[in-house]
Amino acid sequence: MVGSQEPQSSLIQRRSSARGLFAPEIVDLILPPIKVGGWAGTAGVIAGVGGSIFKEANPIIWGAVSGFQWFTLGSSFWFSRSIAIKAWGGEEHMTLSDKTKASAIAGSVAGAVGGLIRGPSNILPGIVCWTVFGAGGQMIANRLATRQPKMRDDNDSWFRSKWSPLKKLTDDEYVDMMSEKILRVEADIALIDDRIAELRAAEKSAPKEAS
Repeated sequence: MVGSQEPQSSLIQRRSSARGLFAPEIVDLILPPIKVGGWAGTAGVIAGVGGSIFKEANPIIWGAVSGFQWFTLGSSFWFSRSIAIKAWGGEEHMTLSDKTKASAIAGSVAGAVGGLIRGPSNILPGIVCWTVFGAGGQMIANRLATRQPKMRDDNDSWFRSKWSPLKKLTDDEYVDMMSEKILRVEADIALIDDRIAELRAAEKSAPKEAS
């Protein structure tokens, strides 16, 4: 019995280690904010180094400080937004207004964290600024997501402009144009036939006159 329990326990340990140290829900909740924070931190490092050039300061210190601040802002914003979305039951159960509220809440949390890093006196301004930033950005994203694609109108084409040397024809206009050309060709053929008939008549009358 003891020998049979040991392989089972080792198998359970292998399965648990294969699944990872954290539950998938926790990984899905933590990993995206870290990614967003990484992108934001990279942008912060670039901005910090660029600012140090104009300020004639140490670019390493400015880049590190700016990168840390932007990483904290980005990760805290996305983490708070992810928690708010889960509290609402997921994005599929949220209205556009709910998404705006979630982003505003996340912005206030990120602003508080960023203000706390810069000093207690910056907490309230950071909350206000990042709340407006989060809500405004989400409203723009909602507008872009719900915008209907513009129907293409052939009448608005550049070929329809009076300044265009070319003209785009409709099917009916093309048929009419081809019909006119066919009529012109048929008229030219009729004229050629008449001319050929006149020449043949002239050739037949010429021997009679000679005799």
